[in-house]
Amino acid sequence: MGEVQDQLSGWSCVADTSYSKVNGMKYVMGIGTALLLATAAQAQPTTQQGTASYFNGGVNGHTKTANNEDVQPNSNTAASRTLPLGSTAKVTNKQTGKSTDVRITDRGPTRKDRVIDLSKKSADDVGMEKTGVAPVVVQPEKKR
Repeated sequence: MGEVQDQLSGWSCVADTSYSKVNGMKYVMGIGTALLLATAAQAQPTTQQGTASYFNGGVNGHTKTANNEDVQPNSNTAASRTLPLGSTAKVTNKQTGKSTDVRITDRGPTRKDRVIDLSKKSADDVGMEKTGVAPVVVQPEKKR
C-alpha cells in the first residue's frame, strides 16, 4: 500500500500500487496512471474532415440509438465513432457551404471511409439529400 497525492488538487488517498523497474528506476503504477488516462479521455475532440452519409432511420429493425433513444429521422441528430454521445457538433457541407448543428445520439458510420452519419433532416439542412454523401467538416462544440 502507498499514499498517492495529487499535486494540483491536494487530495490524497491510500491505494494499492504496483511498482515497475525500468533501467533501474522504480515507477509507481496504479492511481496515477488511471488519473492520466481519465484526463486524456476528457480532452476536447478535434475538428474532422471527410465524407458524411445520411442514415435512413428505422431500416432493418434498427429503431434505437446507442444512447437508447428512438431513431428520429426528423431531428438534427447524427452518429459518430469518436464524438461523445450527447455532445453537439456543427457539420458543414464543403460543396454547398450549408451547415447545421447536430446532437450525437448513435455510433457509426459503419463504413470506415465516412466520418459521420446524419439524420435525414440534418442531411436535408446541409444539402446532401439527393447525393446521399458529401464532403464535410465536423466541428465539435465546446462544453459550456
